[in-house]
Amino acid sequence: MFDGTWQAVSGKLGTDTIPLPDTILHIEGDRYSVESANGRDEGELSWGGEPEQPTVDMKGTAGDHRGHTIAAIARVKGAVMQLCYAVDGSARPRSFKAAPGTAVVTVRYRRIADQSAVKAV
Repeated sequence: MFDGTWQAVSGKLGTDTIPLPDTILHIEGDRYSVESANGRDEGELSWGGEPEQPTVDMKGTAGDHRGHTIAAIARVKGAVMQLCYAVDGSARPRSFKAAPGTAVVTVRYRRIADQSAVKAV
């Protein structure tokens, strides 16, 4: 369900919109990579939670997040995926609704079916 190539289409920090310059997320089983105008990160994924509320721990092995683990919640509806996590390392969010001024990031991705549709980063 989560495997594939995903392009970020929107992001929020708390309730404020944040830029996601040409951000592409690749997920393959228990591995991920993120490519953007800001660089590249890679790491390992550990999936858990219940079917109605999957969780994922993203452990960085290369790039800016190397050595850090991001605890997130995830959901997929059709060709859209959302990830929600606290950037300050606090507890995993319990919902996709963040309060103003919080360090919770929610990113919305669209699945890219055709690899030629991926923008060069």
